[in-house]
Amino acid sequence: MRAALAALLAASCLACGAVSHAAEVRAGAGATAAVHLVMLAERMAKLHAQIGQGVLAERSRRDLAQAERDFDATLRAVSAQAAKPEDRDNYLLLAALWREHREFLARAPSRETAHQMRERTEELAWIAQKGVRMGQAEARGATNAGAFRAAQAGVLAQRLAKACLWRRWGMRDGKLDKERRDAEENLERVLASLRSGRGTSDEIESELQSAQTQLGFLRQGAKDLEAKGPPAQAIEYVAKSADHILQSMERVERLYAEGPPSAGS
Repeated sequence: MRAALAALLAASCLACGAVSHAAEVRAGAGATAAVHLVMLAERMAKLHAQIGQGVLAERSRRDLAQAERDFDATLRAVSAQAAKPEDRDNYLLLAALWREHREFLARAPSRETAHQMRERTEELAWIAQKGVRMGQAEARGATNAGAFRAAQAGVLAQRLAKACLWRRWGMRDGKLDKERRDAEENLERVLASLRSGRGTSDEIESELQSAQTQLGFLRQGAKDLEAKGPPAQAIEYVAKSADHILQSMERVERLYAEGPPSAGS
């Protein structure tokens, strides 16, 4: 009987462990999904500035409408996965901020409203990033490392281009300069980390090489913008290169997500 009880207890522990691990994996996937909310906050600010500055205007309007739909869908999905009260409270706050932010996005963008957009974007991204940290804590290392880093790279590419657009609108304070430098340096670092990670297939390597090439174009466009009398196409290089990096990282994220959780670590 004692042997049977011991076996039952062991089986129970294994079952609890399996349930716990499954919850951690879900939390890890939720953390990666939450990174998309940060990316979309940065992307909407970038597209808003592009429209205001007449950069790929029609395409930017379509992309902005799609980004708003994506934010809606992702926020609903991530909120539904929130298991703890503090997680749910965080996403309730994010949903409230999003409702106000979406109304602001409907206004015509301009140099005069750009500072308000900046404040709103920073707040939206900060709350979304808090959700990422909560998800990582609950995942206890079960986050798919490669997919998570690829999602982070997408954030950094959009943030870097957004900062260049805002500087073009006269925002040249130290805080924004630091954000731009940090985004560029961290993007380079994340791409290098992905290239050196485990489970890098030929397809992933090809996407990473493409992203590295596009980062070079983005840097050159940003450098040209700082010169006196920059070429007209410089800002388009910045906008397009950031989007190409994002597209490559979305494909890398999908490829890593289809593999083992340890891939990319």
